[in-house]
Amino acid sequence: MISVCMATHNGEKFIREQLDSILYQLSPSDEIIISDDGSSDHTLNIIDSYNEKRIKVYSFTQPIKSTHLHLYVTKNYQNALIHAKGDYIFLSDQDDYWMPNKVSRCVRELDQCDLVVHNLGLADFRLIYKGENMYPQGFKFKNYLVSEGGYYGCSMAFKRSVLSFVLPFPDKLLIHDYWIGILVEHLGTVRYLQEPLIIYRLCDESISHEVVNPLWFKLSYRVYTLFCMVKRILNFKINGSTVKK
Repeated sequence: MISVCMATHNGEKFIREQLDSILYQLSPSDEIIISDDGSSDHTLNIIDSYNEKRIKVYSFTQPIKSTHLHLYVTKNYQNALIHAKGDYIFLSDQDDYWMPNKVSRCVRELDQCDLVVHNLGLADFRLIYKGENMYPQGFKFKNYLVSEGGYYGCSMAFKRSVLSFVLPFPDKLLIHDYWIGILVEHLGTVRYLQEPLIIYRLCDESISHEVVNPLWFKLSYRVYTLFCMVKRILNFKINGSTVKK
């Protein structure tokens, strides 16, 4: 069984394109778990119009207020992951487009690893491919001391067993996909596919490219993430289970 976990918030512009590209790749027993963070546009109406049993929507109310929008996204994704029941879990943005072989290609690769990350083709807001990929030189593993980025959730799929050590997310975690990726590097196996399996839409609404944090914040957050990572790895290796937040 496959669970596609999607976090939504005011995604009416592109969500139909995204859902269409996903649904026809799934079997009748698979599911799309959508955690919606208070959308005030027509996002939920569009989702409801599918009348699709495989789509399961869960409303989510943010527990805290923050100036960091990534924190909202991370907690929204955690809510989706908590409700997922699949053996294979895919993360999905609300505004991209999946290539027709993404699901089959990733599932086949997961027979040999715990997490697969693939390349992304870059497109403008009209979903016109720019001829460039996110990782033109390939993917760099274990880059947490250099950069907080690298992993994009929309390019990741993993086995259900991964949830046993990535959840719950730390309280102040801003980048959920980065957290998942670096933990699997230490507690499991990761494979990279150079093939772009989604078209990644670059637009003004994208949170991934809109915030430039000051240096002091970047350094302190990196220390915080590294501390949480080491704590989680040691706890899992000793106890074989997750720790409390």
